This record gives sequence, structure tokens and C-alpha cells, in this order.
Amino acid sequence: MTNENRRYHHGDLRAELLRVAREILEEEGIGALKLRAITRRTGVSATAAAPHFGPLSGLLSDLAATGFLELAATLARETTQAGMAHAYVRFALDNPGLFTLMFRNDALDRTRPDYIASSGQVLAMLERAAEKGAAHDAPHDTGRLAARWGLMHGLSVLAIGGMLERLLDKEDPAALERLMIEATGA
Repeated sequence: MTNENRRYHHGDLRAELLRVAREILEEEGIGALKLRAITRRTGVSATAAAPHFGPLSGLLSDLAATGFLELAATLARETTQAGMAHAYVRFALDNPGLFTLMFRNDALDRTRPDYIASSGQVLAMLERAAEKGAAHDAPHDTGRLAARWGLMHGLSVLAIGGMLERLLDKEDPAALERLMIEATGA
């Protein structure tokens, strides 16, 4: 077997391409996510990714879908709205590149089934949390849900950009959680 033939044999090329794409994303940012860079680092030709993802937007959408699944798992461990809000922002801080990609409409194919299912799972969790926090006789309030999600998401973007540092005591690990409680009213 030649070196050329060995380069193309991977146990799970799809998973490896996603792993490498995430590695590049976290190391170099969204701008570095090019199909050739991902496949080169994986050790395969650029055309080897096509059967798994189609164009780059397919690969990035599937990577974003894995991010939504991870976020859903993170949120599932929380029992209160404030806890979920804190977990949402913490997820963003721990995974800034992935979090940013998850909401980049210009880079993604939002019609892919995995993206629809995983992002829908997060939305459903946020809806259930909002319903739990509402009065028993209150109707489903899309506006309130959008406002709470927007608040959590906005705080996440500010936190990733380092803009919350002026508001928080860096020596106090509970400062972010208190901010979430104050901001969400939960």
C-alpha cells in the first residue's frame, strides 16, 4: 500500500473531519474554516469530505448541530431558569468559537436535518423552562421567551467579547450567576 492510499483510510472520516474543524475553529477562528484547511489537516483530499457533508456549509452546519447537542446536554443538568441562563453563558465562554458558529446564518445551511433537530431541541428546552417559570394560568408567551433568550444570548456575546468584565468581580466565581439572576429575574 502506498502512502497515497494510506492517507485516505480513516475509521470514521465524518467524525474526524468534524473534530478537526472544531480544533481549527477554536485555535484560529471562524475565518480559518476552509474545506482545504480542514481536509489537509485530516490528511485527506478536499473531495473526500463531499460524500459526508456536501459543500463547506454542510460541514459547518453539522458542526453547529453538535454544538447545539452539547448545549442541550449542558442545559438539561439545570433545574431553574437562572441556572439555565448561567449554563448558557458558561457554555458560550467555554466554547466561544463553536457558540459563535452555531448562530452564523451566513456560514450555515439551516435546512440540514441535524441542525434543525439539535437547534430545535435547545429551543424546546428554553420554552419548557419559560413555561415552568410562568404563572399556571399564563398563556404561552413567545415575546417573553424571545426576550429571555435574547438576554441570555446577548450576555453570552458580551461575555465572549470580554465586555462583562467591568461589571463582574473577577475574584468572585458566583458573580456571573448573580448577574444572570438579576438580569433574568429568575
